[in-house]
Amino acid sequence: MAEIVYLLFGSNLEDREANLISALKDVSEYQNTKIIRISSLYETEPVGMEEESSARNFLNMCCALETALGPFKLFALVQKTEQKLGRDRTKGNAVHKSHNGLYLSRTIDIDILMYGERILCTKELIIPHPRFHERLFALEPLAEIAGTVVHPLFRLTVHELKYRNTDKHFIKYFKGLKDTIYGDKRIKGS
Repeated sequence: MAEIVYLLFGSNLEDREANLISALKDVSEYQNTKIIRISSLYETEPVGMEEESSARNFLNMCCALETALGPFKLFALVQKTEQKLGRDRTKGNAVHKSHNGLYLSRTIDIDILMYGERILCTKELIIPHPRFHERLFALEPLAEIAGTVVHPLFRLTVHELKYRNTDKHFIKYFKGLKDTIYGDKRIKGS
């Protein structure tokens, strides 16, 4: 049975917009998966980065998928997409952190924010994402496409989480993806 899944995409290296579109194209080709909504792009300040003062701003966006893939299969495919697009997880540990526990810049980062109403907590995967409710760079694009969706743990809508959020990091609308066609799995761009 298909479920609705929300993904967050981020990039702060190289051609950020091209990285996001390439990742979206790759995700659109997953078996038993259909992209049903795509947010605009938002430019955001790096959060928790090793080189935060000198790191380039991120571009972030969210998409909603309808998929019959299980959470672990989807997670494995997302990691393959990241690797294909140049994400190097050999620097630092598995969550791409430096030796001192801060995040590193990356060509692409894809997080599973919510997977239907599932709650999952394993060593490899936690759903819903354990910190997205604290991060405006996740809440802003998610609210654009899923504002009335209820967080399975907090029982608050994405809009409510966004308005209760105290994150003061810089975020601004960057651009829409008007040239993107996702209903039939064709995504134009770059």
